[in-house]
Amino acid sequence: MASSPAESDDALLAMHSMPGHLIRRAKQKTNQAFAPITQQFNLTPIQYSVLKAIAAHPGADQATLGERIGLDSSTVGEVIARLVGRGLVVRTPAGRRQLVQASQAALEMLDELQPMLQRAQEEITSGLTLIEKRQFMRLLSKMVGVHNLHYQPRKPNRGVPSRARQVRETPSLK
Repeated sequence: MASSPAESDDALLAMHSMPGHLIRRAKQKTNQAFAPITQQFNLTPIQYSVLKAIAAHPGADQATLGERIGLDSSTVGEVIARLVGRGLVVRTPAGRRQLVQASQAALEMLDELQPMLQRAQEEITSGLTLIEKRQFMRLLSKMVGVHNLHYQPRKPNRGVPSRARQVRETPSLK
């Protein structure tokens, strides 16, 4: 049985109200702004992220880099292998680990990319006010568990009973 136009509109409205759908759409918008820039340098967005992390933490191993950018170590290892092949990353053995460092060519590429990617970041959130951008970044950071300039979880106040503990410790009236 075919749905009425109103039922179809309600189903579409429901889908457009789902976080997963909106996040996927936001990722599409991000890729449309970001990918053409990184493609000029023959990089994928993930390769850029790994290269940026390596430049920020020279001498780190791939497991540490993966933790810092939210990728598993095997994915990071594959990306690093491609970047090594292009002369953008140098590996140094350290026991069972491989420490990585960005080459001078990679650092120069990152410097050239930076202003273009900054403009792309601004384009992604161009429909938001400054307050909305800050709120969006704080909530997005909190959602994915990234502690950064936008989100730092509050530390528990030691020595002061929590609200839950106060309720538990209150004598019950029987």
